[in-house]
Amino acid sequence: MPIDTLQVCSVRVEGIRRGLQWPIDVFGIVAVRDSIDFNRNIIFNRTRDNCQTLTREDRNLALEGPTRAVLWQDQLTFEVKLTMKGATESEDKDLSFLVVPFVCRHASHSRQLLRYNSSKLSTLRLSLGHILRSVEATIFVRVSEGSWPDGSRAQFAAFATGIRPRFVDRRRRVAGVDHKKILLLDSGSWGVPVDGENGGIMLSRRVVTVETTGKLIVCVRAWEEASGCGARNGAVKDESVFTPKEAGRSSGLLNVGSCKMEVTVAWSLVSIDG
Repeated sequence: MPIDTLQVCSVRVEGIRRGLQWPIDVFGIVAVRDSIDFNRNIIFNRTRDNCQTLTREDRNLALEGPTRAVLWQDQLTFEVKLTMKGATESEDKDLSFLVVPFVCRHASHSRQLLRYNSSKLSTLRLSLGHILRSVEATIFVRVSEGSWPDGSRAQFAAFATGIRPRFVDRRRRVAGVDHKKILLLDSGSWGVPVDGENGGIMLSRRVVTVETTGKLIVCVRAWEEASGCGARNGAVKDESVFTPKEAGRSSGLLNVGSCKMEVTVAWSLVSIDG
């Protein structure tokens, strides 16, 4: 049957202290363990020679997981070990070293959860969603006609919507999860990674969970950046909407100028066996 899951929306270095200044180069691991098998489900993983640069304007980690749905049952735990790269390895500093437990209590509606956790040098913000009666959606995008526009940047994202009204409780930092953005790929200045053999877009993240009573929206935004100023020229957007299933596949289309892409969503119930 559909089951409660945890949606990982974003992980952000909210603040730094003790004389640290932006930008910073970060590497390490963020993972979550749940009661399916208690193994690490990797959310973020970078080595020292493949750091991510975080700036004051962009502090979100470039997530690459989870690789399967995270079960909201009994207890789950986030593990964080992030290191700030120094000029030499001996000058590296432990930016965030945390174990964050969650007791999975029942709720009457899907909701957003914001957790702020501090260590000696930083504060980390976990933006999460507790999704009721959900199914797993694995997303694939393939160029089906034309080619990706040269020099264009892109963001691919997913939004899960529900039928319950949005609400906010500022004291408890809890809110509804309608239209909470889940970034699947930000191409950056390197261009959109396309598999030359089958035209597949190599998304950083593929797995999200969706309420059976809601919708899944997969969208793309493409633009050209004006040289030297960071301005966005000629932004183009498109989206495709899907109704959740307990099994099977759904297909949709995305158009970005002369480039047409096929979106395939593979649906499944969440396995609770390790």
